[in-house]
Amino acid sequence: MRRPVGPPRVFVGPGFRGQEWCDRVRAAMDQGHLSPAEIYEEGFRIDEEARRAFDVEIALDVLDEVRRSIEEIRPEVAQYFGVVLSGDEGPGFLRYSAGGFYRRHCDVGPGWAEEWPRRISLVVFLSTAGEQCEGGALRLYHARPLDIAPCAGTLVAFPSDTPHEVLPVMSGVRDAVVDWFF
Repeated sequence: MRRPVGPPRVFVGPGFRGQEWCDRVRAAMDQGHLSPAEIYEEGFRIDEEARRAFDVEIALDVLDEVRRSIEEIRPEVAQYFGVVLSGDEGPGFLRYSAGGFYRRHCDVGPGWAEEWPRRISLVVFLSTAGEQCEGGALRLYHARPLDIAPCAGTLVAFPSDTPHEVLPVMSGVRDAVVDWFF
């Protein structure tokens, strides 16, 4: 499952879940409640110059299924990065429509350790570039940028202090699940 990519050191798991699973989660997102995704900068707030996306609340049965799937991969991700990971924050569901993006940021910040002790960030793509959307690559920064195009069922994990962004979605819809191991 794992494929080293780096630097930055990244865990890429193509085929983490199949198309049927991705379609089921996307269908739950279609039925869910959308709200503008926030950023955290001295408190939570909406900032469409930094992020244009939606958080989606989905049905509990699908949420539990996704949570179990993510829990299954935690030992392999921990081994890959050589760290102890004892839990996760719980999955979030993100929808980027045409024009959506998330500017360069990190998933940790000063003073976050107590409330959000994130060590490893996870993204599970539910959409595939060229099929459900155009654009929307995950860009990770290190010595040089590394772009990972959305491919339904692929899991990407990376250290939470890695700067990254979601490049603009040119058309269609980019859906993804995110979570953070600690």
